[in-house]
Amino acid sequence: MSSWGNKDDIASPGTVDLSGLTVTGSGTFFANNYSSGQVINIAGAGDAAINAITNATSMTIVSNTEINVGSISGAAYTVSEKPVYVIDSDTNTLADDVFGVSVAEQGVTTANTHHAGWVRIGDRYTDANGNVRQKSEVLVAMSTIAGDADDDVQLPDA
Repeated sequence: MSSWGNKDDIASPGTVDLSGLTVTGSGTFFANNYSSGQVINIAGAGDAAINAITNATSMTIVSNTEINVGSISGAAYTVSEKPVYVIDSDTNTLADDVFGVSVAEQGVTTANTHHAGWVRIGDRYTDANGNVRQKSEVLVAMSTIAGDADDDVQLPDA
């Protein structure tokens, strides 16, 4: 797999438990839908890159650098193909600052992103003229992002 893909949200049924670097699913199908290098977001815990998938209900994550709890049970989760380097090596960017911007979201956000693709949405600030602005940085420009994640408060559709 490349360092990123174009899927903002891959079907994520069931719930997961997290203990250390081990993710155990209930009602999941890890082996059929996901692969090493994709990013899992566990509600209430954070983001991690998938390391290895054992079967439909068991996987390990690369590290727990952006996981804010030691363990969690029965949590909802989502999987995406956001840039893995954001999770593994960029200490200045958190995975939850990176969004897949579809063409429908392009140009209508408060960050006014002008490119579809993987975009880091940064701090909101007021400039010297009193205008509220929000920083954004295109990490990977793409013509299409598939599967609009549940981020429409941050990135509303046109």
